[in-house]
Amino acid sequence: GFIRAGSGAPVLFIHGVGMNAAIWQPQIAAMQDRFDVVAIDMLGHGASPLPPENVVLSDFADQAVRLLDHLGLDRVAVVGHSMGALVAQ
Repeated sequence: GFIRAGSGAPVLFIHGVGMNAAIWQPQIAAMQDRFDVVAIDMLGHGASPLPPENVVLSDFADQAVRLLDHLGLDRVAVVGHSMGALVAQ
């Protein structure tokens, strides 16, 4: 799952372990007038499916890339918190 709001330059928000895309609601509200804001539910969080049994960090990064491809976004600014920052690398 994911949340998308606004228009403008795209920004992807990636949450940390035990959270979901909704954690970014204050940032989404503040930025949606100027940016195309996307907040992803990482595998096993929020509305996203469970990850593979032996999940590795690259599985989460691949999920984010698939979402960006699905949305037709080639280049985005990325904001990550905790594990989300590791995924963003």
